[in-house]
Amino acid sequence: MFIPLGAVAFGGLFTLILGEENSSLALGLGLIVGGVALFFAGRWFQDWDAERRTKNYMTARKVEVEATVASGRFQPVPGYQPRDHAEAQHLATQMLEQEQGTVKKQLRNRHTIFFIPMQYFGIVLAAIGLIPIFLNFTS
Repeated sequence: MFIPLGAVAFGGLFTLILGEENSSLALGLGLIVGGVALFFAGRWFQDWDAERRTKNYMTARKVEVEATVASGRFQPVPGYQPRDHAEAQHLATQMLEQEQGTVKKQLRNRHTIFFIPMQYFGIVLAAIGLIPIFLNFTS
């Protein structure tokens, strides 16, 4: 989405501003703008989506753990039975807090383009945009 937007829309706009003789410069600027937009969109999707998916997972997991604690079957590690309900509740809370950090790390970087995270592809696109700019100044 950002690649055509940056290369065509901004490239065309920069061509109008800079003139037809500087079309390679305009294309390079368009690719850089598209790459920067793709970088920030990738970061936004990475953080927002991981947070949303973690929240959904942890809500379901909390209900599951609370049901296990309420039934008296909660074991934080196999073979260890908490002495009372308060200890089981405390251990369950600790377990869920540790689990939340792990789950969030595992759910990051789900948005990719050709198996490359979006934000890194944006950097590559901006770097490619430097090539037509360099060629414009050397010719």
